[in-house]
Amino acid sequence: MTIMRTPLAAIEKEGFILSSLAPSPAQKRLALGVVIVLLVAFFITAGRLSTIQLARIDAFVPVYAAAMFVNESITAILLFTQFSILRSRGLLVISIGYLYTALILIPWMLTFPGVFAPSGLLDAGLQSTVWLFILWHSGFAIFVIAYALLNEAEGTKRLPRGHVATAIISSIAMTAALVFALTFLVTRSNARLPGLMSDTVHLSRLWPYAAGAASSLCCLAILVLWVRRRSVLDLWLKVVCSWQCWRCC
Repeated sequence: MTIMRTPLAAIEKEGFILSSLAPSPAQKRLALGVVIVLLVAFFITAGRLSTIQLARIDAFVPVYAAAMFVNESITAILLFTQFSILRSRGLLVISIGYLYTALILIPWMLTFPGVFAPSGLLDAGLQSTVWLFILWHSGFAIFVIAYALLNEAEGTKRLPRGHVATAIISSIAMTAALVFALTFLVTRSNARLPGLMSDTVHLSRLWPYAAGAASSLCCLAILVLWVRRRSVLDLWLKVVCSWQCWRCC
């Protein structure tokens, strides 16, 4: 009997369905350990090390972005696969969230000053890259919140099996269109965007407000997930949102 013919109730009892599998005590301890390590690293880098200016390494940004792109893309594919089995709208939303993160990394890397061009590619300006960074983290947090709320509201409702392929294809197309539109907006409207960068190195006094808004969305996502406390997927999404929250600070 194939997976597609197996009743969903039986499939959800198997260990590979992260969206329905309850986290074990060991997994909870591991997640807590990861959060503590990240928190310690944050305080170390935000403390005395924050005043140390390291030598510029031009290859760092494309290597970092490429690694993140591969990681987010693989996660999106795995979540789309689980959505095709369970047909849960919540899983579809979080799959789109990871796809959104993977795709927005591309213009973020291309517009980064000094990586491929002194002011970045795509006719980017001084504010383009930093606003893509804010949209990256804020957007992912919004997708996580939508995933949590949708999972709570839909209960056992499932998307009809015949609509799964259409939902995945249309989601990929709409996500790509969204990233394209946001990239077009921040590059063409660079002069009209609030100035978060004073120059290519220093942040302006407006940065704490934009970063605070993105961090607040990440904290809200953690809170919504914390109230649910259901699955292994929820547990690690809290870890991811914690990391993104600290990155915006």
